[in-house]
Amino acid sequence: MSEPKGSMPGIMDGEGVADAGRRDILKAGATVAIGAAMPALMATANAQAQPSHVGAKTLIIASHPYPDRSVVNKALWEVAQKANGAMFRNLESVYGDNMRGFDRAAERKLYEQMERLVFIFPIHWFNLTPMLKAYMNEVWGSGPPPELRGKELFVVTTTAGPEDAYSPKGRLGFTIDEVLTPLRASAKYTGMTFAKPLCFFAASGNTSALREYQQALTARL
Repeated sequence: MSEPKGSMPGIMDGEGVADAGRRDILKAGATVAIGAAMPALMATANAQAQPSHVGAKTLIIASHPYPDRSVVNKALWEVAQKANGAMFRNLESVYGDNMRGFDRAAERKLYEQMERLVFIFPIHWFNLTPMLKAYMNEVWGSGPPPELRGKELFVVTTTAGPEDAYSPKGRLGFTIDEVLTPLRASAKYTGMTFAKPLCFFAASGNTSALREYQQALTARL
């Protein structure tokens, strides 16, 4: 859903960007599309999310609580699914909305062969999506997974709020870099390197920017 007038930036369906001095900034965004039937969407995503890339060095974890309403994140998924040397998994497609249904052993097994972990998600109340947070809670557990040490965490995120809202003098009062502090801290705690995030903000209302967004992600994958 697009951000209502007067609402705080970064609320679902946030498809958003970053602090100009330190982030890849791409203005504009995509209109929210409501239409595709959920069963068909889930069937397609499920088929594409299966771990079929033997020897893949990049594991991409995507999450969006309302995939049928998303345009920008789905466009990013298209790129992620085609990336060379990468395995793509959509949490809602694999596990539905079961936040306790993660196969911890299987998920951690995927970390062994990869060198980089990528999260793709829309900012949800200035935080992770519920399913991605549950993934970290259940799969990572209470201690740092040893399989992640020495690897890289790359965050790709979107917000509904405009660029100027994510600044010390903006409506939010915090940069997107500050909003992502919990993930930066998580990377440090697990012994991972936190790569420069790729953030898209004000991501609603301009479908012409989709190709530009896809190209930006392709360049980083």
